[in-house]
Amino acid sequence: MTGPREGLSVVMIGRNEEAFLDLSLPPLVGTVDEIVFVDTGSTDRTLALAEARGCRIFRHDWADDFSAPKNFGIHQARCAWILNVDCDEALVVEPGTRDWIASHCLAARPEPAFIVTLDNLMADGSRVRQEALRLFRNDERIRFRNPVHESVCDAVYQHWPRQPPGRAELTLRHHGYRQGTNREKLRRNVHILRQWLQREPDTLFGNYKLGTNLLHLGGTGEGLFFLGRAFGLLCQVPDRISYPFADQLVTLYFQELLRAGRPDEARQVREIVAAWG
Repeated sequence: MTGPREGLSVVMIGRNEEAFLDLSLPPLVGTVDEIVFVDTGSTDRTLALAEARGCRIFRHDWADDFSAPKNFGIHQARCAWILNVDCDEALVVEPGTRDWIASHCLAARPEPAFIVTLDNLMADGSRVRQEALRLFRNDERIRFRNPVHESVCDAVYQHWPRQPPGRAELTLRHHGYRQGTNREKLRRNVHILRQWLQREPDTLFGNYKLGTNLLHLGGTGEGLFFLGRAFGLLCQVPDRISYPFADQLVTLYFQELLRAGRPDEARQVREIVAAWG
């Protein structure tokens, strides 16, 4: 049995994404080696648009879990490297993009993964840049975890603890925020996060994301409660510095305590964090 061939597979999942596919698919065609599109129940023109762009189309039943269809997509991929792209993101193709992919998406590369730049276009016209681990080996040890806000970070850090990801010369431009905060998606995420925490109540990341999503929906009191739970869990782990969202969690919790008129608790948070060194 032969392994994955040299090259780059894009894995996308989606349902009723026709509004974005004319943005996301064209830059990929001719730049990557294949596009694996996993549909989770579209009723609009999503499948027709994906088929017209040459995607390899698969179907996967939706079960309130984003990791499951993405891992299914990875299983279908035929190339040595995987690029995780959301339907509302477009790869920025610059003069050196194809050359970088050709020289780095090789089976013999030593890195387990690469960090990609996210260029978020916001509703007010501003741009916010982030970094995310989106490019990784097609390796059975690397799979997505978490039912929502899914990520391969834990798998990469678990199996390659002393081999940090490289930095890719790739940018994904995110168009989804231009439409403003999508309350329907936030409510969907809150529902999935609540189910997750019923099963695993002490999940640090789950408590953090539920708190932030509730804040976006206006549930200040409950959002603050879950941020507090996340902060308490963060205080209990010795390797807290390894959590990429730790700084954002601490800052948000501190700010929301002040906004809620609880300065003494905010001051206590600041003192606890200062003692971490």
